[in-house]
Amino acid sequence: MDIRDLRCYCMVAEMEHVSKAADKLGVAQPYLTKMIGQIESEFGAELFDKVGRRIQLNQYGELFYFRAKKVLAEMENLYTEMDYALESGTRTITILCNTETYTPGLIIEFQKKNSNYGLKVLNATRKEMIEAISTGEADFALCDPPIDEADAKNIKTDIVCRDIACILLPPGHRLLQKKSVKLEELQGEKLITAAKGGAIRNHVDTVYEKLGIRTNIVCETSNLNLIIQAVGSGLGYAFVSRISLDRHPELKPYCVEFDFAERVGVFGLSYSRLSVDNRNIQDFLNFSIEYFQSLQRHIDECNL
Repeated sequence: MDIRDLRCYCMVAEMEHVSKAADKLGVAQPYLTKMIGQIESEFGAELFDKVGRRIQLNQYGELFYFRAKKVLAEMENLYTEMDYALESGTRTITILCNTETYTPGLIIEFQKKNSNYGLKVLNATRKEMIEAISTGEADFALCDPPIDEADAKNIKTDIVCRDIACILLPPGHRLLQKKSVKLEELQGEKLITAAKGGAIRNHVDTVYEKLGIRTNIVCETSNLNLIIQAVGSGLGYAFVSRISLDRHPELKPYCVEFDFAERVGVFGLSYSRLSVDNRNIQDFLNFSIEYFQSLQRHIDECNL
């Protein structure tokens, strides 16, 4: 049994499906099945139970998985420390998020102080984030609502930011004369919002379902600039965060308040518990915590 076997085993455990794990790893399914069988023979115990078409770790498999992940984490730490010692290569941090509002500033400020890092930022759904952190395909996930630590093995989540949304209306809209509106007043209006899985979209779906309001979505996009342009052209209304207004003060005359608990967005920064000793992860995590603390103070001042 070698390191490659441990990686394969952990992928099967995380995917709970041999064929899907084989696709992820780029190996043949029979090879993966044989490898799992060899590990079980070596220890003299089955490590998985069959649950329908899927497989699931049993008590022995859970023990093996936990120890295997620790070994893999230590190997990654070893490579990282050698990179530091030899001052070799650019270190890459992969971040998944369901908003683009907060990541541009984070990226710019981090790379100003850490030019030897490369940052890869991708939009993802909550489910995709959990899978990617668990399998090691991503280092961090910035998610609203925050990923619950009970939802996945070995995931740690720090609450880093809270922000408030308001309604952005097209120029000349009848509701711009009001300081605050009820969402029921927007019944039937055309809505521009993020695609399903996006941070604000999560809140929109929750709020409108509670109120029994049927949404009339005419545009779905994760691009904030496109949302702003679409509203400005009269295509419909949208929800935007207060920090977005701070960065686009020209939008303030076109924004109104609304009173609903879900207007508060809560962002969690998630990462693997097993990676906290990795120097690359520590560098980015420490910077991110300080960055969001500063951002939160600014948001609080804007909301006064």
